[in-house]
Amino acid sequence: MDTVRFFGLAAFLLAAVFFSMKWFLTVTPLQADARLPTFRQVDPDSLSRQLMSSSISDDDPIRDRLRHAVLDEAKLLDHDPCSRMLKADYIAAVNAYARAWISIVPCLGTRTCSSSDSAKLDRAAQAFGSPLDLRLREAMQRAHRKTGFKLGDFPNDDAPLVAELAADGAINPLAIHAVSSGPVNAGSGPHPSFDDVRARLGESDSSQDCTTQ
Repeated sequence: MDTVRFFGLAAFLLAAVFFSMKWFLTVTPLQADARLPTFRQVDPDSLSRQLMSSSISDDDPIRDRLRHAVLDEAKLLDHDPCSRMLKADYIAAVNAYARAWISIVPCLGTRTCSSSDSAKLDRAAQAFGSPLDLRLREAMQRAHRKTGFKLGDFPNDDAPLVAELAADGAINPLAIHAVSSGPVNAGSGPHPSFDDVRARLGESDSSQDCTTQ
């Protein structure tokens, strides 16, 4: 009887060891845990990655609304640069964005900033220096290269700043005045045409001709 018990216990122990080792050595896939972050390889040069990086802002809701308004209108104008309605909507969006700058640094509107305004300039540069602001300026520059904006399209109080952001000196009344004035003792003569002023400012006329529409 003891022998039977011995062999029975030995068989049970062998079976237990066998199934324990089988369970221990079996590889089972890990289950995802929602609490843990997931990682995947990202190409830093991919278009989606670049777009995501250039969309970072300071998360200020008012400034973000102004930024996206300019980006949206610039994109629409890029598809139809001769549309008067889209051009007017773009100008309105850009004016609101530029005046947000000027609300921080009023001297930007008249280009009369001095060393005493350095703190305000730093504040404005920080408020409007996000990657999304840089992408906005690139969009403005594309729009101004493709669409024919002229002096007077933007109000004089923000035209100098818009001209700088869009790299479009032809809409800057201060630059136009400086070029057309000439030396103090210069004799009176015919004023240069708008095209002459553009040429002197180094602005290439790459805008689309919309006069036939």
